[in-house]
Amino acid sequence: MNKIPGVFIVAILLLILVQPASADIFNDLDLKVNEYNELSDQVPSFLNSLLGNEVIQLVIEMNDGNETQIKAITEDSKVTTFEKMDEEDDIGATVLVGTNEDTVYAVLGSEEPLKTFVDAMDTGNIVVEPIGFSNTVTFTIANVMLKVSKILGFI
Repeated sequence: MNKIPGVFIVAILLLILVQPASADIFNDLDLKVNEYNELSDQVPSFLNSLLGNEVIQLVIEMNDGNETQIKAITEDSKVTTFEKMDEEDDIGATVLVGTNEDTVYAVLGSEEPLKTFVDAMDTGNIVVEPIGFSNTVTFTIANVMLKVSKILGFI
């Protein structure tokens, strides 16, 4: 196992993507992808080696009742594709992440976005579902690491 599933990529993206709320959540996130990529080399090398290559399907339940679906593909820990998608598209996702609009903006506007992200996972406001046995095992280990980091005060 040489990678941690998309949860860490999403967390790192959300850490970088801090920006005030606006009418279009996709554009809010999309504006910061290049900034994330530019700063991704600041992530410790051991974490970069674990991030791997992921195909992330992000499903955001909007306050108006609609859903925004986003496909994010990472290669060598950099986001190479970030685009809206339709619900029926089969993108070969390795990780499915579900949340709602308020939670996304809570993470984006937080002074401690990683802590807010982990808290949202703990309360079920962010649900990360790895796809496939290998990703599930890796995610379970990563989730334990997150919880230990939180207990020790690193998050």
